[in-house]
Amino acid sequence: MADEIVFSRKPYTVSYVDQEGNLQKIRRVPPPKLHEALPTDRVELTSKHSDDFDTGDVVTVKSINPRHANTLKVENSKGQTTFVSYFEMFLKEKKVARGGVAIEDQPENNEYLLWP
Repeated sequence: MADEIVFSRKPYTVSYVDQEGNLQKIRRVPPPKLHEALPTDRVELTSKHSDDFDTGDVVTVKSINPRHANTLKVENSKGQTTFVSYFEMFLKEKKVARGGVAIEDQPENNEYLLWP
């Protein structure tokens, strides 16, 4: 089983040179992750992004930047990608183990636990 994916909230510093030539430094803290999706999961779009990414399309999460955990890079069946906010998608199918439990042993995937 692969290692658990961790989204650290450790502060980091961004440095840049402003228009006057002075070095500026900004301390930033990544926001908390507000959704359950992980890379390789399938999500359904709840808003239209373009003709290639329409409302209701089911796409695959390609990656999530740890510093911007609430913005997901998604890929459609044609291999095209776009960025989606967490509130513009709905988790459709989990493909990655969570909390040390294999995906086939998750309660929603275990038929033994679904008796009437």
